[in-house]
Amino acid sequence: MFNVTCVTKDEIREFAYKSGIDIVGFASPDCLFKYRDLLTNRYENGLSCNIEVNDIEKRINPYILLEDVKSIISVAVSYNVVYEADSPKSAYGTISRTAWGVDYHKVLINLLEKLRIFILSKCNDAKTVLLVDNNPLLERAIAYNAGIGFYGKNNMIINEKYGSYLFLGEMLLNIFFEPDKKIVSKCGSCTRCLKACPGKALVGEYKIDANKCLSYATIKKGYLSDDTIKKIGTRIYGCDTCQDVCPFNKTAKRVIKDEFIPRGLKPKHDLKEILSLNKEKFQEVFGPTSASWRGKNTIIRNAIIAAINSNDTRAVEPLKSLINGESAYLRGYSAYALSILDGENSLPYIEKAYFKETDVSAKMFMKKAIKKIRGEVFEDNER
Repeated sequence: MFNVTCVTKDEIREFAYKSGIDIVGFASPDCLFKYRDLLTNRYENGLSCNIEVNDIEKRINPYILLEDVKSIISVAVSYNVVYEADSPKSAYGTISRTAWGVDYHKVLINLLEKLRIFILSKCNDAKTVLLVDNNPLLERAIAYNAGIGFYGKNNMIINEKYGSYLFLGEMLLNIFFEPDKKIVSKCGSCTRCLKACPGKALVGEYKIDANKCLSYATIKKGYLSDDTIKKIGTRIYGCDTCQDVCPFNKTAKRVIKDEFIPRGLKPKHDLKEILSLNKEKFQEVFGPTSASWRGKNTIIRNAIIAAINSNDTRAVEPLKSLINGESAYLRGYSAYALSILDGENSLPYIEKAYFKETDVSAKMFMKKAIKKIRGEVFEDNER
């Protein structure tokens, strides 16, 4: 074990704050082992979604990533920037704060790299591993055990000063630091997040069914259920509802960080523009942000749903193009949207697409769109 006198926690915090990190905490690498039963319960009861790694050992064991890890430095950067989004005159889709501005993964890795270089300048033989959403470890559990904040009833990490609008990152290192103290929940009797959750994903205090979370729905590939289509509203990427209603976020410190100020992608982005995105334009608008990782088709699918839920008839022309596009499931969704937004006017387009469609799911969806226009009711199944 290295002698901790090579660098102190205070020195690390001082450098981190000066470089742009808002909160720093220290946790034991063993802090995650106690979550084994919790994860087992989540998997066995279907509360985890398919983007979660189901290998429990990988989620709780940092020794897999750094064999002689002695401590974990947890860092948090607020994205509660001073910025008020304008509402466009036309129908729009909403973008979560997490995708405003530059992709936060790049921002945090850059900050952690600066911190790593600082530590190496003090401790030449230190070993480090930097993490920002690029591993299965329980990131929020690390932050909680490092004293970054307490667990809210919405399962977010809440800091009394900065609220829960926090990006998290970690550094594993083979230097021992005394872990910081955990913070007991300060939610009290408040249940605003549970009541406000539009997907009813918060199935209990501090308990979430990830499959019902609308933030997950916006990145889930393929067809969504009728119920989810209705609940997703105009969300294009992510959902901030459970955070927006939190009293701690009402009084949270606002920060000035140019990297998280929206640029090409607006918080309320014109739907017709999203529906008309080609590959090049998608990279231009979404590429620099964290919303790009699920790809163009999923984003456009969400825009189709938003057009339906906002009754945006401007979407009709782009939808007529999409119904003949490369993506089978976008062809299906376009037929669904046209049957609602344009009714009988679009029947010839849908029928023509139906007769040349080769994808079974898209063809079935188009058939249901045709039936709807003719007065028959949709079955409530997966879309």
